[in-house]
Amino acid sequence: SSVWARSGETRPSMLKSFEPGVVIAVLSYTLCSGLAIIVNKVVISLLPLPAFIFVLQIAATVLFIAMGRVFGSIQHEALTLSNFRTFVPYIVAFVTALYSNGRALRASNVETVIIFRACSPLCVCGLDWLFLGRELPSRRSLAALLGVMLGAIGYVGCDGDFALHGVSAYGWVSLNLVCIVFEMTYGKQLISQVTFTEPVWGSVLYTNTMALLPMLLVSLESGELQQLGGSKIGVDTAVLLLVSCAVGTGISWTGWNCRSKITATAYTLLGVTCKFLSIALNLLIWDKHATLPALFWLGVCLISSTLYQQAPLRTNQTYLAA
Repeated sequence: SSVWARSGETRPSMLKSFEPGVVIAVLSYTLCSGLAIIVNKVVISLLPLPAFIFVLQIAATVLFIAMGRVFGSIQHEALTLSNFRTFVPYIVAFVTALYSNGRALRASNVETVIIFRACSPLCVCGLDWLFLGRELPSRRSLAALLGVMLGAIGYVGCDGDFALHGVSAYGWVSLNLVCIVFEMTYGKQLISQVTFTEPVWGSVLYTNTMALLPMLLVSLESGELQQLGGSKIGVDTAVLLLVSCAVGTGISWTGWNCRSKITATAYTLLGVTCKFLSIALNLLIWDKHATLPALFWLGVCLISSTLYQQAPLRTNQTYLAA
């Protein structure tokens, strides 16, 4: 955990700590998170097999760690049964969130996925208080979270898919939201409970090693591997698959590194704020995006998220994460 968390002091706001390690962690995660949703959307539009794509990304990360260990640039502990058991709930949420995100990207535009992701801090801040020993949000932070909710409601009112299909249009993104809320909260608790010599690389190794088989089974069960035989993968698609694997490895490491330095709610909000980059890229590369009124409400949502201030740790209280 960060110096702020160890000392019990209040971090002024999500992005106002200028400790070099925190700044580097935030910037690197911002870049990877902003790129990931766009790269995945483009790859899935060319090769609509999300589980198979994620299998490749997870396998690439495991291979990267193995090669790093061989050449001595990455150090991590041996896999143990006790740590496997601890990671099981997180892996279930991680695999489900990853696959539901892929299905949502296949069925919806990027902005719809982002707007649901933007609502996750509303839930995570309550779990931060309940399980991770944080105070409830201040009035400013509560106003920021309500702004996020207002933006989300406004977006839904302008969304053509919702007008056409109703609530059923949001099935995969709703499942993704539930999984992200659990994943963000349990992941923060997990990294403080499991002892690794190299906590970030250790967490990356366990997450991807344990997720590889379940995601492969999802790919098999959904019939994607059978569909792969009839798919034509051109040079452009192959290059984008390689890029997606590189971005997947990057976000895996930067995500755990950033999670270890800031609170669960701040990490979740940072993930939302990163989507400014995603929206800019999405507007530049093609016309598969939301209407202008929907983009306005998405802007309200994202701007509100930047006003959030991290809650301090509670003092002299017993909480469930202790």
